[in-house]
Amino acid sequence: MKRYLVLILNFFLLAVPSTLVWGAAEKAEALQKKIPNVDQLSSLNRLFATWYNDNMWLYAIIVTGLMGVIGMLIALVTDIILKIIGLEVHKIEHHE
Repeated sequence: MKRYLVLILNFFLLAVPSTLVWGAAEKAEALQKKIPNVDQLSSLNRLFATWYNDNMWLYAIIVTGLMGVIGMLIALVTDIILKIIGLEVHKIEHHE
């Protein structure tokens, strides 16, 4: 019985990625959309919209890096606030 369950699981693990490939063709059309009227946007919105319209790879790299920086800033501010209110904040030591 266990052998059949493993066989069925392997079948699904091999079959699911192929179904995702068929669905990806429809979603690729959404990447062709451009932001209209970029000239009417304010400074920061205009900058990101221009990056998005001109080079989507550059936009993705910049946004991913910006998300990492903002996440680290949030963690730093949270760490400072927790230290101010008296909680002990440090890395956990793992003892194996």
